[in-house]
Amino acid sequence: MEDYHLFFDLDHTLWDFEKNSKTALKQIFKEADLHQKIEKFSTFHGVYQNANKLLWQQYSKGTVSKELLRTKRFTDTLKYFKIDDNGLVDQLSHRYIEVSPFQKNLFPGAIETLNDLSKEGYNLHIITNGFMEVQHIKIREAGLTSFFDIVVCSEEVGVTKPDSRVFNYSMAKANAKKEKSVMIGDNYEADYLGGLNAGMKSIFFNHRGKHKVRKDDDVIEHLTELPAKIPWVLRY
Repeated sequence: MEDYHLFFDLDHTLWDFEKNSKTALKQIFKEADLHQKIEKFSTFHGVYQNANKLLWQQYSKGTVSKELLRTKRFTDTLKYFKIDDNGLVDQLSHRYIEVSPFQKNLFPGAIETLNDLSKEGYNLHIITNGFMEVQHIKIREAGLTSFFDIVVCSEEVGVTKPDSRVFNYSMAKANAKKEKSVMIGDNYEADYLGGLNAGMKSIFFNHRGKHKVRKDDDVIEHLTELPAKIPWVLRY
């Protein structure tokens, strides 16, 4: 498998973003004594999730900057609870960036699958839209560093997935040919279609089984399906 290259998304594909984010938010919610202003953490968490999701969509389209995303998700969350406190926003934003990348929760079967693929001789890489200074910490703290040859954060390219330039840059950096490269990720547009549009093969990680897919899409619902799926995807 010397010439075959597998490119993984990180968040929501290997690193369990939702679980890790919730753990970090619980910690900073307690540190900031937010329970004195917001009755339930679960309500705070739900509002934050909606605000964060919307801002990441805007960031992917280039309409929101990295810096604004990091603060506005907390500004908008607190605003919902009628809290106007720029100092608190700065505190939460700073602590979240400090705490969240050190969480270690991975999707079930992640290490097992990466071990199997490595033993089979595939070259493994990461392509992520996440920010450089935190993604490398996540990879290290979750024990993933040894599996991957290259890690590309889209901000070093200047555009985000699904822009083909991110995939082309990554393949060039890995010295990989398109026809022998596979993109694996949970985001149908950014990862699956993005990879296909760049001329790669693609596998959609539909881990919740809720995304509507086409009949001919290559889909897995559990990471341990990958070792058997990849040769089938690469057959043509």
